[in-house]
Amino acid sequence: MAGGFHDIVIVGSGFGGAVMAARLGAHAKTLAKKPSVLVLEKGWDGSGKLDPRSDGGPVNAQGNRFRHTLSPAYTSKVAQVFTDPRGTYQRGAPSMNVIAGKGFGGGSIVYDGVSLRAPAEAFEQVRDGRRLWPSFYSRAALSPYYAMVEQRLGVHRLAWTDASAPHHQLATKRDFVFAEGCRRIGATAVPLKLADAGDANEGWWNQGQRFEGRQDLTKNYLRDARDSGVVMWSGCEVEHVAPTKDGYVISGTDRRGGAAVPFEIECRVLVVAGGAVGSSGLLLRSVDRFGDARALDPAQMLGKQVSANGDYGVSGVVGRDYEHDVEGHKGKPMSSFCPSFFGQHKFVLIPFYAAPLYLALGGASTLLRPREPAASGRGSTGIARDATGLEERAFGLAYKKRLMTFGPRMLTMGCLAIDACEGEISLARSGTGCDVSWRETSATTEARWKAAVDAMRRIYEALGGEMYLDAYRKDGTVSTAHPLGGCRMTERGDAAGVVDTCGESLRNRNLFVVDAAVIPSALGVNPSLTIAAVAESIADRLIRGAGTEALADRLA
Repeated sequence: MAGGFHDIVIVGSGFGGAVMAARLGAHAKTLAKKPSVLVLEKGWDGSGKLDPRSDGGPVNAQGNRFRHTLSPAYTSKVAQVFTDPRGTYQRGAPSMNVIAGKGFGGGSIVYDGVSLRAPAEAFEQVRDGRRLWPSFYSRAALSPYYAMVEQRLGVHRLAWTDASAPHHQLATKRDFVFAEGCRRIGATAVPLKLADAGDANEGWWNQGQRFEGRQDLTKNYLRDARDSGVVMWSGCEVEHVAPTKDGYVISGTDRRGGAAVPFEIECRVLVVAGGAVGSSGLLLRSVDRFGDARALDPAQMLGKQVSANGDYGVSGVVGRDYEHDVEGHKGKPMSSFCPSFFGQHKFVLIPFYAAPLYLALGGASTLLRPREPAASGRGSTGIARDATGLEERAFGLAYKKRLMTFGPRMLTMGCLAIDACEGEISLARSGTGCDVSWRETSATTEARWKAAVDAMRRIYEALGGEMYLDAYRKDGTVSTAHPLGGCRMTERGDAAGVVDTCGESLRNRNLFVVDAAVIPSALGVNPSLTIAAVAESIADRLIRGAGTEALADRLA
């Protein structure tokens, strides 16, 4: 069994883990004893530069291992799907699907680079008379940390037209069609802010971008961490953590080189940053290894109050007047959004491109017609029937002809909304994995999704097209790429959470959770920038000893 000791161990390398690795790694170099920092990532090293022992295959002409392919053998390297095998809402269909990144960079490998600051209202949400966010956090308090992340990721706002701007800084043709649809229903579309430092519109963002422009975390924070001396191991899945007298022991399996080699590593400071599902699952598996005095979950909140960030995706086709204007497969997958409905309904709309295979895997759309086009609500309608009375089929010549319109006329849209955190993460019945579920939708969330679906349907119809059937109206399936919560933050004296405002376990000194799992509410916009900003704030306070014990003292 492999083993060893490191002063600081970080489990995971997404928007929380990468920031912590970069900031703590740089700080470690300034300390007299030069503490060692190790990052453990269960996925691969697609960058080809972070783990010398990674067996991810040869690098390409761009110097990394990412490929432009939809081969399932490849996509399983960069992303994974968590689901509900029990059919909690409807037997035979998952109540929830969660897609997450896998490998160094976490969700940044497959994200669309959208980098929006969460609206002030997101931080002021109240439930049962209690503010969901700890008092430290507000839009204003996070503002300097948002700025830090934006600078490091090269975030800038796109433009509709600008003769002096390079092509990669402009919205796509698809977005002009979306903007026209918004205009026709009395709404407004504006360009997005993206983490994009010179992308040349090669596409394929959701499979791991081979080229340098799109800023996944391997190109900035993780590169900074490596340069500061942080050691990174890929292919190392952590299965349990347990307390020791002076820290923690992390046990798992190292799969580099093709063999499954168990390991145990001891550390003084442990940062869990495996994402909303990954971090919650790791702690759920480890609960029994902590005694009552050091209980990981004293309030029984682990895996609870999980948000889908209000994700709701649909697909449809625009009218023939816009044939070839959509060009869905060209350019950036997202480059505009409509904020017009947030004030009243607390959601934004974003047009995006997703390949047909990804739509099928994620359950975002059946690409079939709904029986009742204007229906809304969970399980509200089914598949339309043809002239002979048979349901439309997701195969055959007619379906093939429909897919032929995917490039020139297909327009995919989604909303991000303030939901009520109705999701739950639980341990799978077999193995070390996790299941996710969405038992019921609150009336508040349902009303917001109803308004969003109605707005998206009206946009399609205003453009002479139609909206297809989605998995929520058909099977009641909630699908999200933005899970939040499961290890929610709370005030130190408040038991209604898992960690404090610095992400530290309420009863376990030097055990931190710093990633999407600690975000205590939906944000209503793509969450990556906020997750990273929260991580920046935690790293800053930990290094300075501001409101918490300083890292140097913890390691003394």
